[in-house]
Amino acid sequence: MSEQEHHETPAVAAEERAAETRWQRGVRYGHRTGLYLALALGIAALIFLILLIARNADQVDFDYVLGSAHTRLIWLIVISAIAGWALGIATAYLVRRRTRGPR
Repeated sequence: MSEQEHHETPAVAAEERAAETRWQRGVRYGHRTGLYLALALGIAALIFLILLIARNADQVDFDYVLGSAHTRLIWLIVISAIAGWALGIATAYLVRRRTRGPR
């Protein structure tokens, strides 16, 4: 080691250790960008949902196998979306359970 390295002050050494690397700064800014992107997508989804409700408030006749009903179109869309989501989760669970390896 050279003599200059031995005479380094503690403040200078602490600054060098605390300095953020370019990679760390990129990861931090990338995470922040992802958060802003998620926020923008959430706001866009909320606006889309409000417009969906406003545009589909008409009363419709709904005929099914055992009868019929008179309801708003938005309720059919919401119930269909929830049923599809639940069936998708159930299907994924069953497929994962039946295809996993032995324990």
